[in-house]
Amino acid sequence: MRSGFTLLEVLVAVFIVSLSFGAFLILAGRSASSSDELLKVCLSTLEANNALNEAVYGGKLFKEEEVELLGYQLTVSQDFEELMGFRVVKVSCGTPDRGYLVELYEVK
Repeated sequence: MRSGFTLLEVLVAVFIVSLSFGAFLILAGRSASSSDELLKVCLSTLEANNALNEAVYGGKLFKEEEVELLGYQLTVSQDFEELMGFRVVKVSCGTPDRGYLVELYEVK
């Protein structure tokens, strides 16, 4: 009797390993995509907060303004509205490829 693996056993083992490796590659790609999306949301939030402070306390206007932050292009826009005697300032910020990711409001 010979010891060793048959060709069928080796093919099944290679198939299982290749499925595992393929699943790992898919998960790694999704993780990188999620990290990039999270970075864009964080940068948009920071820029929207800065723009809101400049609009409310500095009187600056933002009309579809392009800003670069850490190598990412961000679009900032601002809107004013009077609501029951209060001035509502809305600042939206996002990237050109994903659209607006963040909206912040300030009531004064």
